[in-house]
Amino acid sequence: MIKPYYGEFLINPVPLELSFNFCSHKCAYCFANLNQPGRKVDSAALMRFLQDYKTRETLQAQLLQQGYPVVISNKVDPFAASNYKIFLPVLEVLTALKIPVQIQTKGGQGVDDALDLMPPSVWYISVSFLDDDLRKKIEPGAPSLPSRLALIEKLVGLGHRVVVGINPLVPDWLPDPAPLLAGLKALGVWGVWVEILHLNTDQIKNLTERERAALTDPIMTRARKRKPHPVDKEHFRHTRALAAEMGLEVYSVGQPTASRFFEPYRELYPKTFPIMQDFINLCHEAQLTPDDLISFDQFAGFMAPNLPQGKYRISHYLGATARTLWKKYHIPNELTYSQLLSIIWDQPETKYSLARLPNFSYAGIKQEDGWLQITDDNYNMPYLVFSSMTNNYYHDIRG
Repeated sequence: MIKPYYGEFLINPVPLELSFNFCSHKCAYCFANLNQPGRKVDSAALMRFLQDYKTRETLQAQLLQQGYPVVISNKVDPFAASNYKIFLPVLEVLTALKIPVQIQTKGGQGVDDALDLMPPSVWYISVSFLDDDLRKKIEPGAPSLPSRLALIEKLVGLGHRVVVGINPLVPDWLPDPAPLLAGLKALGVWGVWVEILHLNTDQIKNLTERERAALTDPIMTRARKRKPHPVDKEHFRHTRALAAEMGLEVYSVGQPTASRFFEPYRELYPKTFPIMQDFINLCHEAQLTPDDLISFDQFAGFMAPNLPQGKYRISHYLGATARTLWKKYHIPNELTYSQLLSIIWDQPETKYSLARLPNFSYAGIKQEDGWLQITDDNYNMPYLVFSSMTNNYYHDIRG
């Protein structure tokens, strides 16, 4: 079913996602397969929804009515053998309804049929290896690496925009990223989304013996840690730096640097959500320093105009933290996006809080018994400050 993209609010500018069945690519590290191995799409319900979405009042229906795109998909590959026969009829309906889509894939079956239907769109192609024999052990049902590179070349030639997810980036799988990055740049790839492998304890428990053997104990041990292992962290930094040197736009969740990674999304889709990266870019462009206080009004004034107006049932964006926040606030059933932004700004418990990012801190004054937080006179909302890299929760405005 089409759902709001709750998990990547303010991370991905595409606000809706559509998933299908369990993915037969069977990538050993796939969080979606490990979290929900029995996942199945109700195709009939999906088609009924699309038939009359213009008369529905759910958040996802209203976002579609307003022209926002759908990502297919963060949880499954639409061209996997388990999905392409279901996906193609749905894509035909989406295209007929002029609902824009963004594709995330490793390739597979039915791609050419999809290309016959789709206008120029953004394609996110996943590539975590250069050794195809190693890839077969980790991603046994997925297309070969040469076929993915050929798909990228075809997409660029047809006018689509391509970004590549080196996600996960594992030093053992891609010890020298330079040849891959150079090849991607030569093919016309716009940018790379780079992330370190992370698996939680429950996901590791759900691994099969084959998957455990493929991942290996050292990789699983590093992936389980809350903070990145130094080996992974250094390789991550090196890969990002190499990509930037080669002229690729680079993105990782929570990065402190400016990036144009999402420009193709804004160019090809008439409406998208603002993201934290937009605000980080703005702070860099304005050359803000820790001496410049940033108010919630400034943040909301930048973000809110590009979000839907009106009230919606959107507390789900707060995720598990909502249970904690309800003890502090009375959060109504329906909120404006500006109200949602105010909770995110004020409460560092939320995963989207700017204070969690490495280049923002709350403005304060260090006292003997702790920190005095500096707030504005209008709404008693905290001020933040920005620097290229701080990693501190508070910044003493007295210098």
